[in-house]
Amino acid sequence: MGRRLGQVPKIACWLAFALGVCVAEAETAEQDETRADRPKVILETDFTADVDDVGALAVLHALADRGEVDILAVSYNEAQSNAAAAIHSVNAWYGRGDVPIGVFQGRLDDPDDEHSRYIDGLAQMALPAGVPVVDSSPNVYRRALRRQPDRSVTIVSVGFLNNLHDLLRSDRALIAAKVRELVLMGGVRNDGFNFVRHNLAGQTEYVLGNWPTPIVVSQEGADIHTGAGLRDAPKENPVREAYRLWWRGEVKDRSSWDQVAVLYGVRGLGDYFEEVTSGKGRLRNGFTWEMRPGWRTHLALRADKQAIEAEIEALMVAVPFSRLSAHADD
Repeated sequence: MGRRLGQVPKIACWLAFALGVCVAEAETAEQDETRADRPKVILETDFTADVDDVGALAVLHALADRGEVDILAVSYNEAQSNAAAAIHSVNAWYGRGDVPIGVFQGRLDDPDDEHSRYIDGLAQMALPAGVPVVDSSPNVYRRALRRQPDRSVTIVSVGFLNNLHDLLRSDRALIAAKVRELVLMGGVRNDGFNFVRHNLAGQTEYVLGNWPTPIVVSQEGADIHTGAGLRDAPKENPVREAYRLWWRGEVKDRSSWDQVAVLYGVRGLGDYFEEVTSGKGRLRNGFTWEMRPGWRTHLALRADKQAIEAEIEALMVAVPFSRLSAHADD
């Protein structure tokens, strides 16, 4: 009898252990399910002439810190030789120095290879962060897409479409299998920069006409001003430094076209946007395309612009979680 009673605590311990294992497994399964459901984003950026590209990358990292998105890669479509290092400085600041970076390896008409106010400064800041993982953009896309579930990847393009054009010509089936949506930052009618600069109107036309998944054009952001809040950020923050260099010594607000595209790409329409599903888009070369629900659409603002400004600004100035953890350990 005494022997049986002595076994009771052991049985209770095993039951408690088993229950704990079950709870842990359930929590892990729930976490895995959450990870599987959240957006997986590749950012396509020109990261050279304007500074909202830097703000957009900051917004993307801040959303990743909040568990809202997985960053698969960053792809660069301009011609600055130091751009990969500059992008890496931002990735490393947010504790994601291992994010692969793809670079355009073709030729551009009239490249902005000597016209960036901030790339060289940010590239210098990347030196302590180690060497970035860099390859050609098509190679980076192929590796990233092949590893993901079907129809799970969102590509947010806030620059030119040369990399996407080249990928589409070589890997259309891979795009059709893996990409859920392509978000293009550009003007719906007669865009004067992202869709046509460097004599790329033909490549843009090819993408708009042949991309095998839905495309959403994001053209809002000119009147949404963010960045001034970075004045109070640490000087070693490369996002703050980019805005300071772009404004030639001050940290001030700038239009937020690219941040708006990223915000939609991660969170969807939410309370901020609505989708326009009728009408036509037009390029300066005369090419037009029809808006159609679930295929080719563009965004319009639903919320007051001050609300979007406040949200973007809060994301841009947020302290990276990796740095909060480091300070906590100190």
